[in-house]
Amino acid sequence: MGLEDYRRNVSEAKHAAILKAAREVFLRDGFSRAAVAEIARNADVSTATLYKHFASKEDLFAAIVIDAVSRVEDMSDLEGSETSFPDILMKIGQTYLTNQFDYRANDLMRIVIAESTTNPHLAAETLRALTERRRQRLVTVFNRLVESGIMKPNNTDLSAQLISGMIKEIFVWPALFDASFTLPTDTDEKLRNIIHIFLARYAA
Repeated sequence: MGLEDYRRNVSEAKHAAILKAAREVFLRDGFSRAAVAEIARNADVSTATLYKHFASKEDLFAAIVIDAVSRVEDMSDLEGSETSFPDILMKIGQTYLTNQFDYRANDLMRIVIAESTTNPHLAAETLRALTERRRQRLVTVFNRLVESGIMKPNNTDLSAQLISGMIKEIFVWPALFDASFTLPTDTDEKLRNIIHIFLARYAA
């Protein structure tokens, strides 16, 4: 391994350690009470090193959100595949819920809601990282489905918002206002009902 490869690997390891430590501290303490010095200490890096990776506390929090979304929202394997439209939509729904519940996006969103009046920049960055990033990935998938003739020609930005909105209405909003909320036993059935409504409008 060359020197440049070694330095890159060390930098990537520090970056990952900072994200892991920050996620734990933010989820435990919220945004305002989370201390950058503690995050750096838990990541076994200096505060100066942390700021080399993330320009601000807000940028670090946004990176936590992006990291959570990126882990489970790679849907590139759906593009151009022979998977049926209903199965594609089911995977989209299940991926959405995995992000929200297994990767604790609901908890991150509660933190942002609590900070929205005093830190609107944080709210704007999180909205961009979570909502817009997800919508753009759905738009990419839907555009491919339109091109392949599986989905009717449509405003794919709007259709991406519509399917996300139905999922949010049934699963996400209840969880945001009730920290004890868990996915119901008939989650897949509810997803299939959402998909049935969506297919009635958009299936080719």
